[in-house]
Amino acid sequence: MSDSRDPHSPAQPAGPTPGTWVLGSVRGIKLTMRFTWLPVAMLLAFGFSSIIGAQFPELGSWRYVASFVFVVAFTASILLHELAHALVALRFKIPVTEINLGFFAAGTHIEGERKRPFEEFAVSVVGPLASLLVGGLAYLGSRAADDGVAYVALFNLAMANLIVGVTNLLPGLPLDGGWVLRAAVWKATGNPHTGTIAAAWAGRVIAIAVLAAPVILQELFDRQPTIIDFVIALAVGFFLWMGSTASLMQARLRRKLPALHVRTLARRAIAVHASTPISEAIRLATGAQAGAVVVTDGQDKPHALVSESAVTAVAPNQRPWTTVGEVATRISAGHIIGVNDTGEEILDTLRKHPSSEYLVLDADGGVYGVLATADLEQAFRSR
Repeated sequence: MSDSRDPHSPAQPAGPTPGTWVLGSVRGIKLTMRFTWLPVAMLLAFGFSSIIGAQFPELGSWRYVASFVFVVAFTASILLHELAHALVALRFKIPVTEINLGFFAAGTHIEGERKRPFEEFAVSVVGPLASLLVGGLAYLGSRAADDGVAYVALFNLAMANLIVGVTNLLPGLPLDGGWVLRAAVWKATGNPHTGTIAAAWAGRVIAIAVLAAPVILQELFDRQPTIIDFVIALAVGFFLWMGSTASLMQARLRRKLPALHVRTLARRAIAVHASTPISEAIRLATGAQAGAVVVTDGQDKPHALVSESAVTAVAPNQRPWTTVGEVATRISAGHIIGVNDTGEEILDTLRKHPSSEYLVLDADGGVYGVLATADLEQAFRSR
């Protein structure tokens, strides 16, 4: 029930995400629902129908309809939770591409970094607050209803949303409360990565506590745990542990990024025309101590790159008769990077436009060199 925090993720495709239905859009945000929602909804409705049937046997088969309506109402409350995240993010001019609904992994795809701790706090806390508000209103509605089906449905809807709201406020990633904690540590230290690390470790502590919850409840309340209790604890604990671990790894990654600079990582490149034989390009590159070859068009504008693998694939005795234009790969707009770009900008380009090599241009638009992904990975590992 929390927003998907990958501020450098690529834009979502225009078509539906695999495994989802497209429900529509709100303020340009695509609303989708996982295919798994329907079978889970039917299972939950069937389970809730036993409660309705026991209390109101006169309903007969209508209890299934009432139960399914309850499940749909709960799904709508999840949507309100996610919409709260999305609308506040838009208020801060942070792009939001999609809200994906599901019972166990609903998420809001928010792109773009929060620039201030307050933005992080506001975007994160509003989702659980929306759930608590819906839960409170549902509870008041149950008090106003009689003792019929409406009372049971509203009361259970209230409890479900109160659980969602309180659980998501727990201060550990990947829960919303973890992002609230990240904002607080960020505000205190001035470093967002320190906030992520602190919140990720808090998430791990919560995950361990969830795993131990059945045993703890037995000791505190003398309640014998069932196998279902252990299965739920294992599933939730595993989800929290994996989410917090991913956040921890991402924080460690981004702490190293500022030390990476395109200017120092780019290979020196020579520019040749497409008709130049490979053997001649190799000779020129060796003489210039260059590690890359850029192919230019008739107007001396770079338009393709020659990779090492492409050159290696050509037999030495064929290189004098094979031109660089025959083995070059055309450069797209997304595979051009500025010489002054640093870690975060490099990562953004790599994620949006994956490639093995990128053309590096200087401030005047001239060819500076070529950035190879392999060199970037090696530089990152060395740090």
